[in-house]
Amino acid sequence: MAKRHGISVIRVVQDAPSLRELTTQTLRDAILKMHFKPRQRLIERQLCDETGVSRTCVREALRHLEAEGLVERVANRGIFVAAVSVDEARQIYEVRAVLEATFGRLFVERATDKEIEALKAAYLRVEKANARKLVSTYVEALDAFYDVILAGARNEFARASLRSLRARMSYLRALTAQTAEPKRKQKTLAMMRGIVDAAVRRDGAAMAERCRAFVERSADYALTVLGQHEVPSAAE
Repeated sequence: MAKRHGISVIRVVQDAPSLRELTTQTLRDAILKMHFKPRQRLIERQLCDETGVSRTCVREALRHLEAEGLVERVANRGIFVAAVSVDEARQIYEVRAVLEATFGRLFVERATDKEIEALKAAYLRVEKANARKLVSTYVEALDAFYDVILAGARNEFARASLRSLRARMSYLRALTAQTAEPKRKQKTLAMMRGIVDAAVRRDGAAMAERCRAFVERSADYALTVLGQHEVPSAAE
């Protein structure tokens, strides 16, 4: 333990993810990739067998996923994979439409030239992921694209608000990406190119409008898909 000005300083150094973090990420990926279906019951013993880790580690990972909203604990019944309802999705997209339009405008005002280049590179990653037709890779690329915009906007309070919805947003992206037809995905890419073009031109008004339009289009499709597949809550 080091000392600074006579006061002990405690430092935590972690060079690699802990086993709990790795387990959490593995289970999170399994949910987002629909290996575990919405409303499916998760049994700790079976998860231990599948992941090869201890029950304590699985239990800690499930607590973390519960905080993210990806699993839910039902009294006297156990833990289930959460599913986003139509009403919850509507509210998420309403928040996204407002925040992401603002983020787009702020990105244009505050992003460095290097961050503009990073956005262009992130778009190319989405384009490549779309061609590969692997849902998980496509969703990760979409997340990375918006991460560039959030970072360049430099508003940590607003960024934290969206971060709290991150897992559910990824869930919705995975759900819709699995059902989207090629023509829809091509339109998605065209709209994202429009966002990048507005950023390159440093046109804040266009960037904000295009970010909002992208979210509103996503909302229309997601609510339609959810309406067709919504299942009763695990608590019912």
